[in-house]
Amino acid sequence: MNRSIILITGFLFICAGLLIGVYQTTVQDEGFKRMSVLERIKEGEEYLKQTNPNAAEKAVDIFSELSAKEIPEEYSFRVKYDMGRALERNQDNLLALGIYRELNQKEGLSRDERSKVAYSMGNLLLQLNRDEEGKGHLEEVLRISADSKFRSNALSAIADYYMKKGNYDLSRKNYVLALQEDPENVKARVRWGKSLRRMGKDWSAYDVYDDYAQAGFYFDPEKEKVTSEFRSGILEKARQLYIRKQYYGAIDTFKKALEMGIGPKAEEQVLFYIAESYEAIGKSDSALQYLNRVLGNQDGSLDQTALFRKGTIYFKSGKYEKAAALFQEASDKFPDSPVGRKASAWKKESLDQVEDNLHYKESDKAKSKEDLEIERLD
Repeated sequence: MNRSIILITGFLFICAGLLIGVYQTTVQDEGFKRMSVLERIKEGEEYLKQTNPNAAEKAVDIFSELSAKEIPEEYSFRVKYDMGRALERNQDNLLALGIYRELNQKEGLSRDERSKVAYSMGNLLLQLNRDEEGKGHLEEVLRISADSKFRSNALSAIADYYMKKGNYDLSRKNYVLALQEDPENVKARVRWGKSLRRMGKDWSAYDVYDDYAQAGFYFDPEKEKVTSEFRSGILEKARQLYIRKQYYGAIDTFKKALEMGIGPKAEEQVLFYIAESYEAIGKSDSALQYLNRVLGNQDGSLDQTALFRKGTIYFKSGKYEKAAALFQEASDKFPDSPVGRKASAWKKESLDQVEDNLHYKESDKAKSKEDLEIERLD
């Protein structure tokens, strides 16, 4: 009996050892496998967040490697979807579209997963100029998703569709809706401003840009590009207003460009155009003020022209001596330049006017003296 008990006990210990071995070789190995797959997925997704082309290639390599392996079912959607994203980032758009279509036909996807696929398909189809089909998938996102970021991205992409079609008002409305869903949707905010500019609402567009610039989007990778586009747009608008002789509008718009911050050379030109605009509407004091700012600007490329224009303003107001001094200063800078030669000619004319004024005053004085003498004799 004791011997039987001992045998049974030994058998149980052996079974327990075997079970522990099975656990270690299967359950624990499965856990390590899951952890390894998850780490690789996260690594690939980190590459997808980066903007350089090499990152996209590395993401494709990682998700291709994972796709070739047998991985836990819980990660299968994530790997396949991320593979599509990586291919899209790598400009392999048709391969990416094929993956999205395959996922779109898969049964049993969660609402969140179906929203992701619908958004990616819709957005990519718009890029491939298959607009109506793309718009349909994006509208599906709005029907099935409760995620504010996804809804915002979908609305922003629909707004892109209307922008491409030239329907700027509907485009603007969808960008506004996108921002209501997610106020931090930088792309929607920037393109909202563009749609306003296309509608001719330049001041509203500038206000949108101003909000963007002050809202703390300092780490937006496209911030410099956005700033450059808005700055160029404002400058071009100001020039067009100046050419069309709409001087009040030109002044306001050029001043907006100054507020945005521009380089010394562009600032030199803007200050000069503002001065010219003020002179054109008869505000000579303001024109002189801005010409002085041109002369104080570090660029200096328009200094000679600014001195010449100051001289012409003083000449027109009858201050010939002051005008002559400015023309002399302008001529001394570059005597053989076109502006230098004009300044010399205007200086001569100014000095002639000074001399004529002296002769006139002397003649007037002599005449007054003669009249007094005649009056005394009478």
